[in-house]
Amino acid sequence: MNITGKLITVALATLTMLTRDGLTTNAFSPTALMVRKMVSMGQNPTSFAAITRLYSTTEDSKTTSSTDNHDDGDNDDEKSEEDYIRKLFEENTPPELDVVNDNNNEGMDDLVSLSDLVMLGANRSLMEQDPVMRQVTSELRVWKNFRQAEALAKPGIPLDVLLERTWDTAEDAFVHLRRLAYEKGAAVLTPEEDVTRKTIVILGSGWAAHALMKVADNQKLRIIVVSPSNHFVFTPMLASASVGTVEYRSMTEAVRAANPMIHEYIEGKATDINVNNKTVTVKLNPLLTTTTDDNQESPTIQLSYDHIVVSVGSKVNDGIVPGARKYALGLKTTDDARKLRTAVGECFEYASRPDISSGNDPGTLAERTRRVTFLIAGGGPTGVELAGELCDLFQDITREHKGTYPKLANHTRVVLAHGGPDLVPQFEDPLPAQALASLRAKGVEVYLNTRVQQVTEKSATLSVKQFDQDGKLTAEREEIEVPIGLTVWCAGTAPVGFCETLLKQLPPEARNPDGRIKVDRWMRPAMKDPSLLGSVLVLGDAAAQEMSDDWQSPDGQSRLLPSTAQVAGQQGAFVARNLCRNYNLTATPPHVVFPADSNSSTNVFYDPVLNSWLQFRGIENSPPFTFLNLGLLAYLGGGEALSQVQVGEVSVVSKAGSIGFLLWRSVYLVKQVATRNRVLVTFDWIKSSVFGRDITRL
Repeated sequence: MNITGKLITVALATLTMLTRDGLTTNAFSPTALMVRKMVSMGQNPTSFAAITRLYSTTEDSKTTSSTDNHDDGDNDDEKSEEDYIRKLFEENTPPELDVVNDNNNEGMDDLVSLSDLVMLGANRSLMEQDPVMRQVTSELRVWKNFRQAEALAKPGIPLDVLLERTWDTAEDAFVHLRRLAYEKGAAVLTPEEDVTRKTIVILGSGWAAHALMKVADNQKLRIIVVSPSNHFVFTPMLASASVGTVEYRSMTEAVRAANPMIHEYIEGKATDINVNNKTVTVKLNPLLTTTTDDNQESPTIQLSYDHIVVSVGSKVNDGIVPGARKYALGLKTTDDARKLRTAVGECFEYASRPDISSGNDPGTLAERTRRVTFLIAGGGPTGVELAGELCDLFQDITREHKGTYPKLANHTRVVLAHGGPDLVPQFEDPLPAQALASLRAKGVEVYLNTRVQQVTEKSATLSVKQFDQDGKLTAEREEIEVPIGLTVWCAGTAPVGFCETLLKQLPPEARNPDGRIKVDRWMRPAMKDPSLLGSVLVLGDAAAQEMSDDWQSPDGQSRLLPSTAQVAGQQGAFVARNLCRNYNLTATPPHVVFPADSNSSTNVFYDPVLNSWLQFRGIENSPPFTFLNLGLLAYLGGGEALSQVQVGEVSVVSKAGSIGFLLWRSVYLVKQVATRNRVLVTFDWIKSSVFGRDITRL
């Protein structure tokens, strides 16, 4: 059974419980809510002594008389039912909720005796006549069906997380539908209601900020976005944009278009923050530079907030290697992709100049090759995808008769230097080996166990680890000087300057060794003043968050979530829901704050529907953030790609080659943030396939 089938099984079990057993009218009773909460937590609901003992005592005579009147056949059925229920509870009760025997119940008022459960389960008349018992036994049947569906699932698939995300998606859809009335002007907030909204300042416009803007309920949150970039960019396709496979605008969305109801967008950069006063200083971007003096001083402003979301991203970590910052280009933003596309075109034009284009002497040929030699530092997904895209570009523009640079067909080189023993180590075996074989088959010169020592204008020095005769690594290294025309740095990231500015106002324990900001499972950094906990939230690449509270690596170190777009997007949606649900973020765990009745008519957080929904799901206390890994994708060029689709830690599909390419394109197309982007990206793919890549430099 596939994942969809498993989810449908659990959904049908719950739906059957809701419609068949009377929970439609009593779904929000205290008993039902407590039972449902325990089931959602993966626990067997057997701790309702107050209910079961009540009915086992007050209905004892009724139970005895009813069972005495059964004929022999019914007694046999009842006995088999008793055996079944006894076996069910013995097998499925978790150790922390172990069912006790009747002779050992002293001091165990919160547990249910096994005989009580058997009596309640076997006495059908008692269950069918009493509505509360119908609720309890209905939940037990749902638990049984859930365990059966869980048994069919692959080990490790987080069904509970999948179900929670399904409920979250339904909640998001409801928020979007309710937001439409305000977007179209059919509903307007009154001044009294507007006063009760919370002011949320979001720093950045990347994956975390974009997800937060998309999910947020603007009826409750006054959102102010501060970012030097006025758009969101689909970063996994930056490599494609840098060679002209797709256009920049096809994979971007303006901040104001992401959520038309945001209160304000400010094009600028945060330079300082006062966490005690809840203010942030913003330096505005210089605008109208084409018609005014470029040396004008940009003004600064101060913004007040109730909560500030720090999702400022990261920068290319090119400050360690001499010359890398001066001579290498990065690939983190749209501007980086634009600069790289221009630089690639200039390299080809530079290699086609008359002074070296016609000579055939060794020196001229070597110089021509150097000018179209591209060094990529880093063998992660970004570096591998860029290598594949460059190979496609070379094949496209050096074709005889059709290409724009046919004379350079035998001179182009792509050199990929990676510090580890395997490319794309994030992928499971055998995908890294297949990536290596695919790139080398396309002519990419791959150096593993290699670090870049120095970068200059015309060359780079590589330090390669050496192996002995047995194939084992030694302490020796060989230095190789590679003539290059362009270097692209894809080897890691580092925190931006604002992280250090914020860390100066936080306690020492908030600092991660790599300069990022440590956060808990609710995205909150530690604060010097406990009353300010939750006023600052850190997401995405700026945050260092442990995968779980109890997971540790063999060396005793906690494992941190990776700095990926997938993690940042899920964190942004998580924070948006927590803010809209009005959780008290100073508490641990955060809990829902219900507005006072006297203010209910004007308080935007007075939301009986949402509160009932949270009670139904049993999340009056905010659950901690759980990352759901859905897989990895990487393009290899030549119509080949790596596709690792997974759910949690369980791999569902792991393919390389043309099948992986189809999955790669399908997923990237679906993950575009708007229909407009899907149409434009599809058109770009068709255009580059039919007419070739546009190498015009504008």
